[in-house]
Amino acid sequence: MAKEKILVVEQDLVSLSRMYLALIHRQFKTEACNQPDEIGARIKRFKPAVIILNSKEYNTINTKLKIPAVVLYQRAGDIAVLNYGDTELKKPVQIDELIKAVEKIV
Repeated sequence: MAKEKILVVEQDLVSLSRMYLALIHRQFKTEACNQPDEIGARIKRFKPAVIILNSKEYNTINTKLKIPAVVLYQRAGDIAVLNYGDTELKKPVQIDELIKAVEKIV
């Protein structure tokens, strides 16, 4: 039985592939997206329980985001304010950290 749905948004295809494969391996129903402008449509269609995205996209849509998020940031200060329950992780993200963050949310 599959676990929760996870949407991973990342422009770097190597990072996107690593996260996607790790989540699939742990039985999460996962969808990958490398086009940040598709986030809204993907959320409506896929209805994820958690979204994983970088701080730039998060800061653009966090007031509209109604689902928990794992926010990936490059440098300290990249994230202004997190919504309640959201988690931040520094890039390059360790897969074990990512999985723990997702499991904590779901």
